[in-house]
Parts: sequence; C-alpha cells; structure tokens
Amino acid sequence: MRTFNRILAISDIHGENDKLIALLKKTGYDPVSDLLIVCGDLIDRGTQNLATIQTCKKLQQQGAILLKGNHEQFASECILDMVLERPSESLQVWVGHNGGNYTYDELVTLSKNELGDLLSFMRRLPLYFAIGDYIFVHAGVNSKKPIEENKENDLVWCEDSFYYCPAYKGKTVIFGHIPTFLLSTPKNRKDKAYRQGAKVWRDPLNNDKIGIDCGSVFGGRLAALELPNGRAFYV
Repeated sequence: MRTFNRILAISDIHGENDKLIALLKKTGYDPVSDLLIVCGDLIDRGTQNLATIQTCKKLQQQGAILLKGNHEQFASECILDMVLERPSESLQVWVGHNGGNYTYDELVTLSKNELGDLLSFMRRLPLYFAIGDYIFVHAGVNSKKPIEENKENDLVWCEDSFYYCPAYKGKTVIFGHIPTFLLSTPKNRKDKAYRQGAKVWRDPLNNDKIGIDCGSVFGGRLAALELPNGRAFYV
C-alpha cells in the first residue's frame, strides 16, 4: 500500500470550482506525495457544477478519493429520469428545495450520452473510505452497526444523534454535510461574521469526530483538513 506524507480532506464544494482550485493551491497539494479525499457534495447551490466535476475527475485520475454525498444521490436519481426521458418526481424536490437548480440548468445542455457518463461516474462513487485511524464519509455513520453494514442513507444523510454519540472505538470520523457553524453555540448560528469565520469542528464530547464543512456556499469558507497534524486551510 502506498504511503503518504499527509492526508488532505475537503467536503461540500457545492459547485464552487474556483474556490476548490484556490484551496488546493493554498494547501500545496501534491498528488504524488499527498492523499486527497473529497467527502461528497461536489455539486448544487453553486454555479460551477460541471467544472467542479471535471476538476474532481482529474483529481481522481491522479489518485484522489471522491465520496458520494446526498447531492450526488439527488442528481443521480434525476439524471436517470432525464436519460430515460420519463417524468421525474425527484426533480422538483432536488431543484426546488435542495439547490439543484444551477446544476440542472447545466445538465440540460448535455447530450444523452454525456448524461449517461455522468450518471455512471456518480454511481461509482464510494460511500466511505477508511485508512489507518480515520474513516471518511459525507454525513456521518450509524455506529450501532459496523461501518461496512451502513446503508447509503446512513452515510450520506445520517441521524442527528451521530454528532453526540460515540463513533467507533479507536477511530476518528471525518465528515461534511452540516456547516460547522450549526454545530457550535446556537446563539452564533445566524451571525454573518461568525459564518464568515467558520472553522473545522472537533467533537468536544467524544473526541472522535471532525466536521469539515465550513459552509462555504452559505457565506462560510471552504476548508481543507490536513492529517495527521490537524492543521486546517481556508479560502
């Protein structure tokens, strides 16, 4: 198995390709010596969705691990309906309520073959990645059962209790999905300045979880966590 100088973890890019490129530059990411893990939600809410996917595909070809998020789950369902040219009950939920409108506007410019390729790419995304003492997922885990027995919805959505319950003994779970300013002091949640300075969240109760979605697309920052030293980078 390859050895790496460091692991870099990013999550919830949400179609902000320029920020992703700037963040990778800031970290000094080197695919030869570093392992990059992107914990899902490459798309939606932002305006550079196809560009973000293309950047992530190139990173994947260089050795990065891309995980599936709930927004890839939404998109996969709707892309399948588009390929099959059938009415989509999922489309209104995705576009109207979950930030899929910008992505959908880009998808309708693609051919059916291009949509099929994109669907295959999203369907192949793994749900979690484990290495050493770390488990990387999009949203969280159901620690009542082994990680390999978790279902897709356990990992791309997760239960609210995840944030407060112990995870797996001897492991640290790195996750995105929920902006870290929502895991902090409630009185700060709606404060604009607090969001703009959002930081990586570390579980103060069990010391076995690290949240890395700093809410970039919601007025926060795009973050990269460097392991094992725990350093964080932001743009």
